[in-house]
Amino acid sequence: MKRAIGWRMAGLILLVTGLMASVVQAQQPTVVFSIRGIEELLDDVDFVGEEVGQEGLKEGAEAQLMGVTGGKGLAGIDQKKPLGFYWNATGGGTEMPVVFLPVSDADDLKELLTDLTPDFKDEKGQWSFTVGGTKVSAKLANGYCFASPSPTAIAKLPDPSKIVNAKYDLAVEINLAGIPNQFKQIFLSQTEAGGRASMENGPAAKNEAEEFGRKFGFENTLAGLKSITNDGDRVTIGIDVNSETRLVGIDFGITAKANTDLAKPMTTFGKTTPLFSGLGAETAPFRLVLSYPTSGLTEQLDKLFSVISDSAMEEIKKSDQFDSDDDRDLAKGFATRILDIAKATVKSGSLHSGLVLEPATEGKVRIVAGTKVAKGADAEKVLDEILNLLKDSPDVAEVKIDAAKHAGVRIHAVNPKKDEDAEKYLGDEPIHFAVRNDSVWFAAGVDNLSALKKALDQFGKTSTRTSAPVSLQIKPASLVLLMEKDDEDLIERAKEVAGKPGDKLIFEIAPVSNGAKARLEFGVDLLGLAAQNDEK
Repeated sequence: MKRAIGWRMAGLILLVTGLMASVVQAQQPTVVFSIRGIEELLDDVDFVGEEVGQEGLKEGAEAQLMGVTGGKGLAGIDQKKPLGFYWNATGGGTEMPVVFLPVSDADDLKELLTDLTPDFKDEKGQWSFTVGGTKVSAKLANGYCFASPSPTAIAKLPDPSKIVNAKYDLAVEINLAGIPNQFKQIFLSQTEAGGRASMENGPAAKNEAEEFGRKFGFENTLAGLKSITNDGDRVTIGIDVNSETRLVGIDFGITAKANTDLAKPMTTFGKTTPLFSGLGAETAPFRLVLSYPTSGLTEQLDKLFSVISDSAMEEIKKSDQFDSDDDRDLAKGFATRILDIAKATVKSGSLHSGLVLEPATEGKVRIVAGTKVAKGADAEKVLDEILNLLKDSPDVAEVKIDAAKHAGVRIHAVNPKKDEDAEKYLGDEPIHFAVRNDSVWFAAGVDNLSALKKALDQFGKTSTRTSAPVSLQIKPASLVLLMEKDDEDLIERAKEVAGKPGDKLIFEIAPVSNGAKARLEFGVDLLGLAAQNDEK
């Protein structure tokens, strides 16, 4: 008897759980576009407009509203609460979109609609009116006015507080899991057909490598799109303008359904630790960190590297830069070995690279860069042989093998032929190269040897910095002051922005729960800098 009761209780729990899931699903439309509030949106427009030389945009918009509404403005609408529209796709087709507007006073809103739409009717709380030749139905619920060209679309209404994304000033939420499969397949088939037609009708590829590269890029992009469409759970696009920090953030996030093909690489990406996160100073005007998994592409990569190798051999064969067949054979040997190292690195399961540009003394800069390799010993041999060949060509560069040694790593110096343009930025110190058993390094500019040694010490150690696996951080105004030598007007404008919070441009791709998010963030001050530069 107890066992029977237990099974009944389990069945009841499953039933309740299913009903709750159905309710949650019903509360989540297929697409939701939301605005945090009319008042905040107008403030944002006004703030950004001032930065690009368009002052008074909020005042102008409010004046236009007053003119259209006969001086009533947005009477009856709460300008501080979220608003927007949503749209549903169901197995039987698609519903008409539904607009939802927050209501502060229903009578004022009703009076406004009566003035704007002469055919306004209120039949037991069911409103109807015509806008732009389209018949609209509307009704009030949950403190909002819901309106749609279809009366059935507003038969069951969600709670706006549960469907809007209040994190952003503007947001789009797409419930991928709620889109019927037939719509997904129509979208994918049309996208694939359009892409293939574009490739076929586009310019002919110059060689086999370019043709394969196009197909490789298309097929992998298509595979990614199919994976996102079929296995994706939600897509979020958001824009936020913060007048206090003077920053604009744009996010694109995607999550995957559990236990799907898309969830696997998302999980792998989430476990990726950036090996170059400690490279350079966080205040550097340019920092790039790239760390991403490459698993799952073995067959395509084999073919890709084969085509690249064939193309490289053909280019060497046709080149007139070689004095003899022996030189060509030597070049082919180097190309083969370098490609072998690159292939092994890509097939190791992940790629890791980093680059930093920092200010140095006397208005100069230095650059330090590194990349993880799978065959460090082979890379070291290739570098030694190339440097030995360069030693025989002093007119090209002066080479000093084993110019220094640090933490067991050999460091080589190369002083290229004098270049006044390069020296204007980097100074006249030698470029340094180093190869560890797991990475290859390059450094140039003022005091670059010391910076290289510091980077070698840091690599492989746990960094206290929080860095996304893919991270590009730029301080554009500071970079202008470092790199620009001639444009005095641009330099003066950059001085007004450099060192301020608005001197910021960041692009990152970071893991989130069950997915990933790409974020672009930049200072509003940079809009004014760019606009003034365009005017010039």
